[in-house]
Amino acid sequence: SKLQWSTAVSMMVFAWLFAAFWSVMPLLGWGEYDYEPLRTCCTLDYSKGDRNYITFLFALSIFNFMIPGFIMLTAYQSIHQKFRKSGQYKFNTGLPLKTLAICWGPYCLLSFYAAVENVMFISPKYRMIPAVIAKTVPTVDAFVYALGNENYRGGIWQFLTGQKIEKAEVDNKTK
Repeated sequence: SKLQWSTAVSMMVFAWLFAAFWSVMPLLGWGEYDYEPLRTCCTLDYSKGDRNYITFLFALSIFNFMIPGFIMLTAYQSIHQKFRKSGQYKFNTGLPLKTLAICWGPYCLLSFYAAVENVMFISPKYRMIPAVIAKTVPTVDAFVYALGNENYRGGIWQFLTGQKIEKAEVDNKTK
């Protein structure tokens, strides 16, 4: 079934309100913002590791990492099953979840480590790496989707070169 405009608008409003809620909470006292180690922008203040930080971190991780990861896992498994039944593999369904884990995993590990130990002994340059990797997710996701989907890949190739990719026909006849 096609996605209706009202459903799309509702989902968009929910996403914006959800993001606003989690970004405003540190301003209201649950969690706290501080400059990133190289003072280029702000992030969660994981230098304290107090109860306020720990409760915010666990809630943030559950609602913004684990639940979306579970939804992605189940949704892409369903898509994979549909592809398997139809015999048309148009997209590698494991890539989006792997991208989420690879890009956000180091930042989550650093944040969880900060909940139990002092992370100030780690050089600011090294503490900055997980945050930079996490911020690349929108760009990486665009490339994963564009290059992982055969229809988009063919369109990108045609746009860049002016050549249309001809699909190779596979002869499935037994000899």
